[in-house]
Amino acid sequence: MIIPVFLQRWKKSKENMSDAFAKLEVWRSPMHSIEGKFGTGILSYFQFMRWLLFLNLVIFLLMFLFILLPALIFTRQIGTVTSSNSTNSKVNTRSFDTTVVPLRRRMLARSRSFVPSFIPSVGIMEDTHLFYGFYENTIQRIQETEGFTFTYNLPLAYLLTSLSYFLISLILMVRNSAQGLQESLVSSEDKFYTYCNKVFAGWDFCINDGRAADLKHGQIRYELKTDLEEQRILQKQAKRTGGEKCRLYSVRFVVNIFVLAILGAGGFLIYYASTFALEWNAQYGTAANTDAFLKLLVTYTPSLTITGLNMIVPIIFDKLVGFEDYSPEFEIQMTLLRTVFLRLASVATLLGTLYTQIACSTYTNGDAECRVCDVEIRCWETYVGQEMYKLVIMDFLVGTAVTLFVEFPRKFIVSRFKDKLEDVVGYQEFQIPKNVLDIVYSQTLCWIGTFFAPMLPAICVIKTIIFFYLKKLSLMHNCIPSTKPFRASKSRTFFMVILLVSFLLCIIPVGIGIVQIYPSRACGPFRSLNTMFEIVTQTIAGWPTVVRDIFFFLGSAGFLVPAVLILCLLLYYFRALSVAHKKMVAVLKDQLILEGKDKHFLLQRVYELQ
Repeated sequence: MIIPVFLQRWKKSKENMSDAFAKLEVWRSPMHSIEGKFGTGILSYFQFMRWLLFLNLVIFLLMFLFILLPALIFTRQIGTVTSSNSTNSKVNTRSFDTTVVPLRRRMLARSRSFVPSFIPSVGIMEDTHLFYGFYENTIQRIQETEGFTFTYNLPLAYLLTSLSYFLISLILMVRNSAQGLQESLVSSEDKFYTYCNKVFAGWDFCINDGRAADLKHGQIRYELKTDLEEQRILQKQAKRTGGEKCRLYSVRFVVNIFVLAILGAGGFLIYYASTFALEWNAQYGTAANTDAFLKLLVTYTPSLTITGLNMIVPIIFDKLVGFEDYSPEFEIQMTLLRTVFLRLASVATLLGTLYTQIACSTYTNGDAECRVCDVEIRCWETYVGQEMYKLVIMDFLVGTAVTLFVEFPRKFIVSRFKDKLEDVVGYQEFQIPKNVLDIVYSQTLCWIGTFFAPMLPAICVIKTIIFFYLKKLSLMHNCIPSTKPFRASKSRTFFMVILLVSFLLCIIPVGIGIVQIYPSRACGPFRSLNTMFEIVTQTIAGWPTVVRDIFFFLGSAGFLVPAVLILCLLLYYFRALSVAHKKMVAVLKDQLILEGKDKHFLLQRVYELQ
């Protein structure tokens, strides 16, 4: 008797704790307001933003605890360091000046009087903990106890922490995607009874507040509108004639060709802007008679080009997709795919241009002063971090400006001159594809930039919080409910798929920087190594022989090939199990239908006998 009572109390305590944590949920009240007025589709965007906020917070804590905090605690030593660990003879026999000279500090010194201090080109923040170049290649002895020496290897910690935040991001994304996929499957299985479920079982009888009841009314009404809109579109598609289908497919083909042309032109424009900025700085950047503002403008040319394309091209894509006559859900997915290719291609083009310049110096340079072709860059890692930082700041400024100086004035003008401008301009709707791509693009910059600017996640956290309240304020005051309702479950899953694609892009440049490009000799925790990954091999070389042999065996073909085969067999097994379960579900459904018919038949017989 004692155990059942204990279990009941434990269950009740868990329910009370769940209710308490639900009340402490971040942005709980704004989420309910958004859901009640605009439905679950718009809500999924804000939930996605909240999820990214916590992800960036986790990344920031990792970088702070294992990189920034040790760097603050340990004494920073600046001087001349001679490498004794590298296998490269040139590195072993040369001394390098490790004094970090901030990039373009000399070129833009005169512009400090009018440029905000958060812009890295002025050099104020360059030699700080924000960027890679500040951190030292030190191994700090912490304590010696009974013959054991406890040390903190900052270069190793830097690399492992960076790899950890990528791994944690991947695990969280896969987990969230799996949950969204389950919700999507449940939603698709339930579509035959959707009206019955919403009308007879959709109301929450625990609601005892008038405002909450209004929000629930709005939510159910919006979901019913979504279902009816989907049925209307399916009926319209079923009634298309052969000529209409041929004409529609021709239009879609032409639109896709035009989209590819726009993407190609955008990539060329970014490449040209990046090359022009580097060549111009090499030729005129050090001239005494060059205007300081012009120098700053040219420095920011790649960032301004990418930001301009990100503002203009999605508007063109949004107009083009209207000619293709897709369903609202697929229209969002198609616009997201096209725009994400633009955003990711923009970042990839910029990084590719930087790589061609960086690789030019790292493999041909034999001097202590590292140069990127003709441009003086002592620390290419900090240079890449600065480019990511500038893109984050530019994205924040442009997003804030568009919200405050475009969306709010548009609502005021349309409301003031309703009769004249409503048909021309119209009330604005919340554009899901554009806003989702904005935060995915911001997260892409955060992932790449964090390796080269460890404190960038803190800026991304602040940026996400500000954007949440700005977007929520604009949504509630400026936007009307969408005329094309859509579901949240599939949208949320697709958001994660887009984020996974951008994540895979982020791994490539960071991975190349770790395993292929020579670290800068003038800065950073890997300055005395041939590659950043060399710190791992050096650490493993100092392990006991048995442990080292086991580790190398785990990375050999003798272990990996059987492991891959076992994983393939497990994948096939679970796939077969899933197919069997689906067949069993179909059989059980048929049995339920037959049992229903049997009951109906028996009831008819009972009525006949009576």
